[in-house]
Amino acid sequence: MELNAFINTGTAEGWLRQTDNVNEIRVNGQSQNQRVYEVRIDRLHYNVQNGRIATFISRYQMEHGKLPEDVEARDELIEKMIEEDNPARLKTTRLDIKTKGQQDVAIILSNGIVIDGNRRFTCLRMLSREESQPRFLRCYIFPDTFDEKAIKGLELEIQLGRDEKVDYDPISRLVDINTWVNGGRMTSEEYRTYANISKGDMGKFLRQIDVLNDFLDFINAPGAYHVAQDMKLQGIVESLATRLQKCKNDDEREDMKNIVFANVLMGNLGDRTRKVRELCDYVAESEQGDGSYVDEQLEIVEQVLEKLEDMPENTAVSTEFIRDNIGADANLKNEQKASNEKARMRAGNRAIKNGQVRNTHDALGSLSGIDDDLLGKLASEQLDDMNETLQKIIDRATSLKATVEALQEA
Repeated sequence: MELNAFINTGTAEGWLRQTDNVNEIRVNGQSQNQRVYEVRIDRLHYNVQNGRIATFISRYQMEHGKLPEDVEARDELIEKMIEEDNPARLKTTRLDIKTKGQQDVAIILSNGIVIDGNRRFTCLRMLSREESQPRFLRCYIFPDTFDEKAIKGLELEIQLGRDEKVDYDPISRLVDINTWVNGGRMTSEEYRTYANISKGDMGKFLRQIDVLNDFLDFINAPGAYHVAQDMKLQGIVESLATRLQKCKNDDEREDMKNIVFANVLMGNLGDRTRKVRELCDYVAESEQGDGSYVDEQLEIVEQVLEKLEDMPENTAVSTEFIRDNIGADANLKNEQKASNEKARMRAGNRAIKNGQVRNTHDALGSLSGIDDDLLGKLASEQLDDMNETLQKIIDRATSLKATVEALQEA
């Protein structure tokens, strides 16, 4: 419906009220004054394009198929998704609105779609049923003549483009970028401009999306982003995406990803973000060495993949399935853990050995720091002390040099 028609019709029929409040908000990079209206919630609907509910929708589609065609049924479903996501936070918001009224102004389009304010809209729906009387959403109204990209841009600018950014679930943010940028509906430049994301951060997000999608492909659940959210994979995805950039070739990159993925599924990561970095280092060192660690781990990867392939037909991959059918294999888990422990011990020994070489460089660095010009200003007892110490250094260096040369000849 055209904007003025929406306002005029709503006013005449009593489901829209104009307030005296006019606020300045920023849209399309410019500040503009917007009138605040109150619209009865039975005239409003959820925006299924909203990035905040992307993982909810992926879960539903994986388990049940397409969203309901009926708008009311779809609204009820999305309300339930939002409530189940964080019931404690929603309860707090609902109580706050009940006692103080709605403080933050939402944004809707002239077709009744809520662009910003899903949680507030949900609370008002609940209160309306609880009180058996209609509630109104305080909102700004924009024309629904915006095309799909413009509507998404408005949502991003409002939710993410402000200096005081609203929290956005990390996995949901990646899913949203994947849908719009990798899906070809918006360029990365457009998305990051609307969402106030730097070029460097956008590059990081796109690399993380690649890792996230690779993980879901690994577990035979492409598009099941709710699984990644349930498993709280954001830290792992960030750490792995950063480390993969240092790989020397595609083979090392694939080995590193698969080994980390298998360790995630077996539950062998502990402090997961730090452990990912350690596993990646083991892989890189193994690739440059005898390859034994990578070989051991890839054998375990094969067994993990076989378990996934043996999954009963029409069974959806879930955190429960992964826990009960993969992570529960104690023998395989211990085998993987033992391989990691051996790699850790080798890395520790290597660090100790490297420390011996580093000590010689440190000693030379300390001696190089002595200023010859300042020696003439030392007192006689200082010179005596220094001369005695230098002789000890010479004796120790001579002994070490002889040992090293003998080892080289051997």
